[in-house]
Amino acid sequence: MWVARELSRLLFRVAVAVLVASLIAEVRALVSGGDFFHTWRITLLLLGCLMLLLAGSGARSTGSARRVNWGVITPGRGGILSRPVFAGVEGPQLTASAVFFASALALFALGIFA
Repeated sequence: MWVARELSRLLFRVAVAVLVASLIAEVRALVSGGDFFHTWRITLLLLGCLMLLLAGSGARSTGSARRVNWGVITPGRGGILSRPVFAGVEGPQLTASAVFFASALALFALGIFA
């Protein structure tokens, strides 16, 4: 059951990334008065590069994430500073790196083959 849940979350987030890229391209094409299709392809490739860079930033379990002092950054309940609380969902959970990497692949594929 968790496979279907996490795949649907992944597909939804990839679709949101493509939608955001399309909206940015539309605004850019309207402002510059250029061709939408060309602007769309360039925007897809640029945002794909950004997503690929963000995918390399790591997940919760990386060394850099463990070194962050969450007590100072994240306010807890009642104004007490505490570590963030993650949802207790059974089964493996989708990481941010997986979402960024899948979004980058989708944006690159659309930008190159569209």
